[in-house]
Amino acid sequence: MQKMADERKKNLTSPIARWIDANRETAGFTESLRKLLMYACVEWIRRGTSALLTPEEALSKIVCCGLSEFPVGEWAENPENYTDEIADFCEKAKILPLPATLQGEIPSLLDLRGVKCPLNSVRSRIVMSGYPAGRTLKIWLDEGSPIENVPGSLIADGHKVLSREKKGNYWEISVVKSDSKV
Repeated sequence: MQKMADERKKNLTSPIARWIDANRETAGFTESLRKLLMYACVEWIRRGTSALLTPEEALSKIVCCGLSEFPVGEWAENPENYTDEIADFCEKAKILPLPATLQGEIPSLLDLRGVKCPLNSVRSRIVMSGYPAGRTLKIWLDEGSPIENVPGSLIADGHKVLSREKKGNYWEISVVKSDSKV
């Protein structure tokens, strides 16, 4: 218990952690925290590549790359549950080198196997919101409700599902990003 208190006290030395602590109960906190995470993604990519991406594009790229040490897709789904991790990431994004996987084009594959419903729909929508218009994204999904829920939510957002193909014990769908801002 003392270790957690000491860790929390240490984290409050960060201006970002202090902001989070001070604004935790305000209206719109969850969306503000999500935006903070997105802008940290923008800064990290800008420092590493000089590329200027929108917050949605930067988040989409990092989620598609699936960095296990920074599961930003999971954090963006429920940011209020990951305040310490987001504060830590925002601080680290200022100094950490950009991994090689983030230095190229946005990946064309999103692996959502093992992601539970409805979070797989949420994560696919987060990625598609920053995905380049007209490009095709392949999404891997588990059997069962994900193969119905994810394509359904993407179609509702105006994207076009080109194919659904069974691949062993999972499904692969191909989705074209619509031109509309969703």
